[in-house]
Amino acid sequence: MPDQSLIDYFFPYQKRYLLDKSKVKILEKSRRIGGTYVQSFEDVQDCIEQPGLKIFFSSADMTAAAEYMDYIAGWVAKLNTIAKALAEINCEDISECEFADEDKGVKSKVIEFNNGSKIYALSSNPKAFRSKGGKIVWDEAAHHKDDRKMWAAAKPAAMWGYSIRILSTHNGVNSLFYLIIDKCKKGELDYSVHTVPIQLAVEEGLADRICGRKLSRKEREAWLENEHKGCLTEAIWQEEYCCNPQDESKAMISYDLIHSCERQGVLGLEKAKGPLYLGCDVARHRHLYVIYVFEDIGDRLICRAVEAYQNKKWSYLEQKLYKFLKLPNLIRGCIDRTGCGDQFTERAQDKFGTVKVEGVLFSNTVKADLAINLLQAFEDQKLIIEKCPKFPGIDTKIEDEQAESIHAVRKIVTSAGNVRYDAASTEQGHGDFFWGAALAYHAKSANAAGPIFVQTANPFKGQNVNFDGF
Repeated sequence: MPDQSLIDYFFPYQKRYLLDKSKVKILEKSRRIGGTYVQSFEDVQDCIEQPGLKIFFSSADMTAAAEYMDYIAGWVAKLNTIAKALAEINCEDISECEFADEDKGVKSKVIEFNNGSKIYALSSNPKAFRSKGGKIVWDEAAHHKDDRKMWAAAKPAAMWGYSIRILSTHNGVNSLFYLIIDKCKKGELDYSVHTVPIQLAVEEGLADRICGRKLSRKEREAWLENEHKGCLTEAIWQEEYCCNPQDESKAMISYDLIHSCERQGVLGLEKAKGPLYLGCDVARHRHLYVIYVFEDIGDRLICRAVEAYQNKKWSYLEQKLYKFLKLPNLIRGCIDRTGCGDQFTERAQDKFGTVKVEGVLFSNTVKADLAINLLQAFEDQKLIIEKCPKFPGIDTKIEDEQAESIHAVRKIVTSAGNVRYDAASTEQGHGDFFWGAALAYHAKSANAAGPIFVQTANPFKGQNVNFDGF
């Protein structure tokens, strides 16, 4: 057994993982928190303690496998002075060879201990696990191209009592890794799951070691914020760092569709010659207060103003809204009157009239109609929005807050079979730009004063349109 000083070198989340001796153990993790590193230590330990053990390691590609073998070699060098069962091994002893009984392209690197134990780093070819028996270590499982074939080949290799280790960040909700995690959390599989998002890793010392000193809580929060900003999109942050797989297929409006309707330099009320329509999603604290103003140019709406605020007084928010409602060419504004928006809408109607200001009470049915109409508007290129606008009125960590918010709204089917359209509630809002744009689009509807209805799709959908000059 290695001395305690080596064990104490690890972070608490790594120690918990090491001490877990479950037959099947899973590490659901953030990027770059030392998951493969601690796994390599466990594997060297097992080779020392179990003479003749064979360990088969596979990652998404051979460069990752090579990094794992470098970790192994490093632990071997450290443990040689204590574990006499180990041979003198250095990097030159790690050789690459092809298995003669496998298809071309299936390769491995191998380290052999003098007690007969061996560690093989295999290619990502599922056939690499065939006809093998021993401990299985499947790294970056969610990122294997043939993950189901990999599992089908790897699982039986451990059937005779050997352990299985599965480590990965997420890669959407269609991966086998996500399916296994989901079944574990539902109690359908009794595998041991260790979940380590970046926040937990930082709380337990990761940022301190990266910075080379003890950090204060504020410094750790600043470190996390800097990493968050560097991700550019919320989806990357959630999936790569926060252990939250992203389901692109459930987004109402995809990134590609959003970007297809973006143009640089369309903002500016001075450019507006036609009638204007406004949408306002009301919030004050945790969520965002968003106003959109679109100009009607005949067959589509062009965004001439978009503003967002957070943690402002109601009087301040009213002032921002009224400056648009006062415009003589502002034909109609639709305001979210749900919850705190009710009194807000009533005050606006008292000042500007119910013809100019409509309050929209959000229900599942109303939100469904708004969402479907907005989706069709994007699909038919009926909306043009500013590309990556900036919002000084909110404290955001996201590079493109507008696109992220529009993309955040999902079609959700409940366990009772009901459909609703919603976004996760976060510090960055609640799909507020989506609903602000949907309300503005609704304000333009020919029947806007009556029930919300689904519009007929544009017969010219799919044709190239020149937006120069807007």
